[in-house]
Amino acid sequence: MKIFIVLLLGVLLYGADLSPASSVNIKAAVLDAVFANHKIYLATDAGKVVIMDENLSVQKSLRVRKIKDFMGTLHDADIYSVDVLDDQILYLAQAEDGYAELYLYRDGNASKVLDKSLHLYAKAAKFVDKQHAILALMSDEVVLYDLVARKIVKRAKAGEYFYAAMAMDPSRKMVAIGDEGGEVVVLNPQNLEHIKLFKDVNKDKILSIAINNPLIAAGSRADKTLAIYNLRGGKPKVYKNPDFFIYVTTLSPMNHYVVFGDNEKYILKVASVESLDIQYRLIGHKNIVNVVRFLDEKRVLSASETGEIKIWRLP
Repeated sequence: MKIFIVLLLGVLLYGADLSPASSVNIKAAVLDAVFANHKIYLATDAGKVVIMDENLSVQKSLRVRKIKDFMGTLHDADIYSVDVLDDQILYLAQAEDGYAELYLYRDGNASKVLDKSLHLYAKAAKFVDKQHAILALMSDEVVLYDLVARKIVKRAKAGEYFYAAMAMDPSRKMVAIGDEGGEVVVLNPQNLEHIKLFKDVNKDKILSIAINNPLIAAGSRADKTLAIYNLRGGKPKVYKNPDFFIYVTTLSPMNHYVVFGDNEKYILKVASVESLDIQYRLIGHKNIVNVVRFLDEKRVLSASETGEIKIWRLP
């Protein structure tokens, strides 16, 4: 009886432990991921976007050119980000000298729509609509880019510190950007105008950010803080971790759950957004998790620095 009570208290305090429902390894670091059209799109450091079905079977890979380092040696380019809108795929790739190149895949063909000759130090790109994309630059500037005319429409300052993380709301009417100083800026991606600024809650570099109107989840480094901001107002909800930084986070489609990583054992925690009480612990990763996404309200996708791809089913 005493053992049962101890176990029950453990579940209430720390959540039930869950193992992955399925798992594969693609042998490349995953830097970004999108779930759309019943497919999983993974941006990797192996110079390719890997497209998988919901059973984690690889369906296709989109490759970009190798790039030269300062010695002239060829290397695989990092794919910084990937996005999907209807039947189009947008992916931002590393180029020489720290610049970036943007690719668009549609109708079975890939084309480079932004060349490194524009000298943009871009780190993320997302669709605004089928004709436009928003790019986040290292300088904490944002660029509205015309994918058809292949030109910059507008360039604006997002915040006061260097860029750290970006996420697009599912409606594509808002984009959230976190920076090195812990500030979270919400912009209208169509005109780059500011909607909201959150500061003085996360006090260090934003390592991961998610937006699902009206909520934003942001995890930061040195201050080890997970903050849930509400665009409709009210005091942010805060989870303070004493031991480790909040290295990854996401929100569920209905904003019932927030998932985050905050420990050296790479255990992901699923908490109630309302109370921030831990409901489940997702156990199985052996390396740091770079990306976590909900496929639906009960399925979670996670991907690691060493290519571990896992899907978890919540009870």
